[in-house]
Amino acid sequence: MLSEQKKVEKQDHGERNAIEGKFGEGKRVYGLGLIKARLQVTSETTIALQLVIMNLEKILRDTFLSFFHRQVKKFERLFSISYTLTFA
Repeated sequence: MLSEQKKVEKQDHGERNAIEGKFGEGKRVYGLGLIKARLQVTSETTIALQLVIMNLEKILRDTFLSFFHRQVKKFERLFSISYTLTFA
């Protein structure tokens, strides 16, 4: 029973660390710590929009990296083909 409880606590701790890490990133990079809204609704809306922006930037970054990786692979294949044709 005790070891099972420790496993659950360790899993919870890992999940909390991931969530707190994202909030820390939001404060450092996206200005979540600078929200000055007075109303709770306005604060919640601002936070939600910041989280949407964080998600959109991650999607954009992943899309760009995927595109860039594909272009590099195409260039490598093209260079390899032209190299073998030139010196064959």
